[in-house]
Amino acid sequence: IDVLKADMESAEWKILENLILEDVVLQIGQLVFEIHVHWPGFEVSGNDSTVVRYWYSLLKELELKEFRLFHTYKDLSKPQIFLKRAAFNASSCYTLSWVNTRWK
Repeated sequence: IDVLKADMESAEWKILENLILEDVVLQIGQLVFEIHVHWPGFEVSGNDSTVVRYWYSLLKELELKEFRLFHTYKDLSKPQIFLKRAAFNASSCYTLSWVNTRWK
């Protein structure tokens, strides 16, 4: 897969987890995900710190698999909310783009 782009309205975290766990992510050249941080999302539960640790663990796992973040976009037209709390200069929606540095 040269480029995988996904916007799954908060299901993206579980999809990303499955791509990582099944090693499908290694077959992707570029990964572009619209992520939502306004609420934990589908099948992600726990207190705020648990949810943030889960999100971080997935992003860290991409880094360990040698994916490098090359572009970010903060959508300020979306509510400025982080885990159901208003957050100055934040957005509930970000587009993150990574490149697989091992891609051939």
